[in-house]
Amino acid sequence: MYRVLMLVLALTFVPAVVTAQQPCTTDAQHVVNELYRHMLERQADPGSAHWVQQLDSGRMTVREVVSAIATSDEYMQRFVRTEAGEATPYERSVARLYRHILGRQPDPDGQRAFAQLAQRDGPHAVVERIVNSREYNEQFGDWGAPGSGGIVFCATAGRSQRSAQTGAAAPRRFRGMDRNNDGVISRSEWRGSDRSFDVHDWNNDGVLSGRELDPGSARSGRTVEDMEFDRDEEFDFLDVNNNGRIEPREWHGSVPAFDRLDVNNDNGLSRAEFTGVGGGARARVVPTTGTRVIVDARERWVDTGLSVERGDVMAFDASGQVRLSDDRNDVAGPAGALSGRRAAQAPLPSNLAGALIGRIANVEFAAGNQSSIRAPASGRLYLGVNDDHLPDNEGHFEVFVSVR
Repeated sequence: MYRVLMLVLALTFVPAVVTAQQPCTTDAQHVVNELYRHMLERQADPGSAHWVQQLDSGRMTVREVVSAIATSDEYMQRFVRTEAGEATPYERSVARLYRHILGRQPDPDGQRAFAQLAQRDGPHAVVERIVNSREYNEQFGDWGAPGSGGIVFCATAGRSQRSAQTGAAAPRRFRGMDRNNDGVISRSEWRGSDRSFDVHDWNNDGVLSGRELDPGSARSGRTVEDMEFDRDEEFDFLDVNNNGRIEPREWHGSVPAFDRLDVNNDNGLSRAEFTGVGGGARARVVPTTGTRVIVDARERWVDTGLSVERGDVMAFDASGQVRLSDDRNDVAGPAGALSGRRAAQAPLPSNLAGALIGRIANVEFAAGNQSSIRAPASGRLYLGVNDDHLPDNEGHFEVFVSVR
């Protein structure tokens, strides 16, 4: 039994070692030839010299060449289209992308999901998602050539340094949109909303370029209003390695902003944490049952209509965003001011300004977001905003309250 087990382990382990030790090639033309053969299903022509030059100069990785070929006009015209008889439009195109990029047939769930993505955001979004997937990263990384039988392009010192700076799984953002491969993304190439494009176009020059495309860059002076675009769309763009969370290397805002969003302090942003900042009903992950209360930021106390007994468990599921002064950046979510400031004359001066708070009888307490606490007293439950001056406030929290 022991020898059988060792044989199984050997058969499992040895191929991985052989693959890891396989020498790389410095022949960029050979790599490009293999990509043309496998992806475009034809021999390379003189136009392939462009990709050879990009690889030799270190300006592009093999992964980026794969993405550029798969989003090229030729590829789109020859291999991507809706066809009669498809259960879901684009499902056959997705199958071809799987074969040309991952070297396998798609699983039914993945094929259906990517076909729906192609309908919603266009085929380029599918390419971007596949080449940045965990599966692609594990099989090919930045330098492996799909469909080549294991060919890996050698990363010189300059190329290795570039990969280290950008991260193996996090090259320049939105690269799948750069259809003409000129290093910038124009408004016509952008797949999101106009508002989303304007948010990313920091210098208002009409294109996304330079540090606007760097995963780790933060915009100077970025305001809360700048984040009022389709957050679900933005989450998908930022989640470069497609693992369902935004990691620090994928984040393009400031470190304090990341930390404020990271509610559970696990050094990553879930979709719920990221989309919940903007407030509104759509930001709530799971619809909550209970009494719905609108807490106006200009009212000191709002009657919930609920009476509780001391020791009752009260659960608060709050969403929304309020402004605490005439300064448009002075805003707060249910947990408090995004700036971290406090208000000396607020009902709870030691808590963050703007936080959701409660009162029962004469006892005031912090409620926050999705808190479950025991009633400190018996009586009517009131909710409010922890601020010292209410007339210049704006907005409201939507709170679902349940008592047990």
